[in-house]
Amino acid sequence: MKYLVKFYRLLPDERWLLFEALFCLLYSKLLLLMPFKYYIKRIKPLEIPEQEFDSGLLKKIGEAVYRANKLALWKNVCLVRSFAARLMLQRRKIVSTLYFGLQMKDGKELIAHAWLVSHNIYLTPKGRTAYKEIYSI
Repeated sequence: MKYLVKFYRLLPDERWLLFEALFCLLYSKLLLLMPFKYYIKRIKPLEIPEQEFDSGLLKKIGEAVYRANKLALWKNVCLVRSFAARLMLQRRKIVSTLYFGLQMKDGKELIAHAWLVSHNIYLTPKGRTAYKEIYSI
């Protein structure tokens, strides 16, 4: 019941962003069933000139992905969240960079992470640990 009250208190554009973020999360999760090279082709960088952007919109998109992730009935890893946010930005023709990074944990375990940055705003967080950037698109 408390989720319905919180949903009702959202502004109409925030509700729409939440629905869009849920759809993009599901779409991104389903794309994981395909080979990774097809996944990357779906989120290739935009070939458009730099244009004005609204930092408020970027923050709203990041918040919508965060909220939708909490509501999703499936588990979303950082890769799925980053791809979902990237799809939302591409739909609005906003340029962003998706980073892939690695970190060694205790010298034994390799940990991978993905995060999305647009105009120096982290839409999906990098985290507090230092990841070595290995690829970006």
